[in-house]
Amino acid sequence: MTSAEDFTLTFHIGAHKTATTHLQRSLEHAADDLVDAGVRYYGPDYFRLPGRTINRLFSLKPRFAKENRRSAADQLALMRKGANRLLFSEENYAGALNVSRPGQVIDRYPDAGARIEKLVAATGLPGIDLCLAIRHPATFLNSAYGQHLLGGRVVSSADYLAAHPLEGVDWSDLVVQLSAVRTVRRITVWRYEDYRPLFRDICTALVGAAAADFITPFGRRSHAGLSFDAVTAVHAAYDGRNGDGLAGRYRAKYPIGDAHPAFDHFDAATHDRVTLAYADQCAQIASLPKVRFLRPTV
Repeated sequence: MTSAEDFTLTFHIGAHKTATTHLQRSLEHAADDLVDAGVRYYGPDYFRLPGRTINRLFSLKPRFAKENRRSAADQLALMRKGANRLLFSEENYAGALNVSRPGQVIDRYPDAGARIEKLVAATGLPGIDLCLAIRHPATFLNSAYGQHLLGGRVVSSADYLAAHPLEGVDWSDLVVQLSAVRTVRRITVWRYEDYRPLFRDICTALVGAAAADFITPFGRRSHAGLSFDAVTAVHAAYDGRNGDGLAGRYRAKYPIGDAHPAFDHFDAATHDRVTLAYADQCAQIASLPKVRFLRPTV
């Protein structure tokens, strides 16, 4: 069983398209050193293997509870292996990035709070610390649309925005939802736009100050977006049946740069309006009692 007195569970729950992959690769690269510092890290390389989703490992759905011989508390203790801290990073646990069914995304990650509450209750821990990155809603949707195309789901920009409107990206609603969970002790939040200057502070929130010394930014940007020319080429080549591989092919042919500007759903006036709304969301989030909102010092 896991002793609550000398143990912390921290969960980096995303969000999607906020440099999560880069951060996860940086953590994975430092995993052995983190073990020596008393921290065990589990990310997508672990949780996306067959039979290792969080729901399955911790028996969070009835069918898994019938199959698993190990209780959720025992599973946590097994993963802990004597460490002082466990760090989970899996943005898919908070919910899906894009909807694949007909309809509209009214709220982003509407079940995230309930899912966190269910996990903590199953493990028997008194609480959990959460870490969350947020992003300017317009650039978030631009990036999410690119991911939609890269996944082989070719739809027009207008159809995508009809299903994923700007109004559905309200980070303050998400953080209020998470902070309402009684067993959430602290939520550390940062903006994607501040990721680079805050990298050390983010790592400290994830693993503690001493262990953060072992983490360095790993490699370059993990997932490049799509240019206007790449998106145009995808739609021109799409046969109405199979979009697999198209976006990846044209991303390589027309990479974002001076010759190929990044794709953008929105005009300058919309960006300005959303920038003001995003600043208001950040201010609301920073005012919440459980939240530590990271900001660059300069």
